[in-house]
Amino acid sequence: MSRLSEYTTIRIPLRVKRKLEIFAKKINEKSLTKALEKAIEIASREADSFKGDLNIVLKSLKKARDIGETDASKIDQYLYGD
Repeated sequence: MSRLSEYTTIRIPLRVKRKLEIFAKKINEKSLTKALEKAIEIASREADSFKGDLNIVLKSLKKARDIGETDASKIDQYLYGD
């Protein structure tokens, strides 16, 4: 069996490739393949350790928005209003 048969090609959007390139730089990895492998390893480990309902988290993130700079001493006001 030739070594080439151990590989496949995947198509990803350019924006995802750019994110992968940034991730590769963060982890000091020149190979995008190795960076993708590391990202999958990290994501898999995190998913395995998560005990909540991931669908609820993802649903809540759809409504998330940037509220700018905040003051942690006012957390109750941010969460519950005046």
